[in-house]
Amino acid sequence: MSKKWNGVKMVQKVRELSAEEFGAFEEKCPYGSFYQSVEQGNLMLKEGHKATYMGLVDGDKIIVAGLLVGMKIHFGYRFDIYGGPLFMPGSETKANLSAFVEAVEEYVRKQNGMFLRLIPNLPVKTYNDAGELTASHFETLPALFKELGYDYQDYHAAGYDEATHVTHYEYKKDVRDMTEQTLEKSFDKKARYNIKKAKEFGVKLRDISFDELPEFKKDTAMTAERLHFPDKSLDYYQNVYREFGDKIRFVVAEIDSNEYIDSYQQKIKSTDDKIAALKAKNKGYEQNKIDDLERQKANHQKKIDVAKDLQKRYPAKFNVAGAMFVIQPQEIDYVFSYTNEEFKTFKGPFMLQDAMMKAAVDQKIPTYNFLGVAGLFDGSDGVFEFKQGFNGYTDEMIGEFSKVLIPWRYKLLNAIKTVLGRSKRF
Repeated sequence: MSKKWNGVKMVQKVRELSAEEFGAFEEKCPYGSFYQSVEQGNLMLKEGHKATYMGLVDGDKIIVAGLLVGMKIHFGYRFDIYGGPLFMPGSETKANLSAFVEAVEEYVRKQNGMFLRLIPNLPVKTYNDAGELTASHFETLPALFKELGYDYQDYHAAGYDEATHVTHYEYKKDVRDMTEQTLEKSFDKKARYNIKKAKEFGVKLRDISFDELPEFKKDTAMTAERLHFPDKSLDYYQNVYREFGDKIRFVVAEIDSNEYIDSYQQKIKSTDDKIAALKAKNKGYEQNKIDDLERQKANHQKKIDVAKDLQKRYPAKFNVAGAMFVIQPQEIDYVFSYTNEEFKTFKGPFMLQDAMMKAAVDQKIPTYNFLGVAGLFDGSDGVFEFKQGFNGYTDEMIGEFSKVLIPWRYKLLNAIKTVLGRSKRF
């Protein structure tokens, strides 16, 4: 394929890219994500998979590229471009797509790959918090893939449980051009209140060390069991920690119970002083103020009693919540998290979100991605209710495109699975 560039004839070709070439492209591509990063490629190699970077190059300019991952299955491999391919804006043409996928298919066949799936990191619809459609995107792309012989399943067709991409719907917030002050003002009243309470409770955040990952894993496992979703292995968290370096943060929210009790004892003392001063005036009309202060004092004491009860069962520092965040030039992703149910009253997750969105603002990262929500706007999704408190929007992701590259072997494999009573296709 050739064309003219500033009057000079240029030749487009698809070739393997070096990690350095691909990394530089991915970081500049608006649709890039950690699923399509060099670090993810290294992680896949460490987990025993094949990982190759392919790109459609026009002269010295990459215009379409993808991290291609091969996973061993019976009689061959399944290859995925998870979160891709990545297109430079305006390059989503039939000619470019055709050139790229045809070369990828040829490569996959040579690698004994039976099946190819492409799961672009692209939205098709955007909704506001009321569930109203506000924008549509990439509407012609499914038809282009179909012309190239790909089966298309949006996530309504695939079914949420069957979709390859767990995040059928993603909740996001545009933080470009915001300051820390305007960011916090953009949250709803309840979120601002909970952030304020977390600060009053003395919740503190810190990045944990590699050696603390087993404890992090225990906490995510408990939350996963309670909410009925799959958790990652400790090996995964450890490998991610090693491979992603300063692009990954494991952050925990904690409370020092002794400091917490001391702070409320000081509040009780201050309240007692106010009550004593009002009583010294010996005026009946101050009684309403005194009664209100007595109620405040009782609430402070309740908080102390709760903390002392927790101290009988837990260490002095309460691990309130935690999360893994991935930092990319395009967005910060809130990936895996937990909340210790007994400490939810301390509002740790609100502190985590506030701090990491402020990190996005400080680092000039345009988007904060909360990732998955159920796509239900009727009040039945508690995860959505938490995330919408920060006033963002919901993107419905495009879905997956798949193609069988060795049909006879694919049919044989599924026939064997049918005989063995395994109905799910790969």
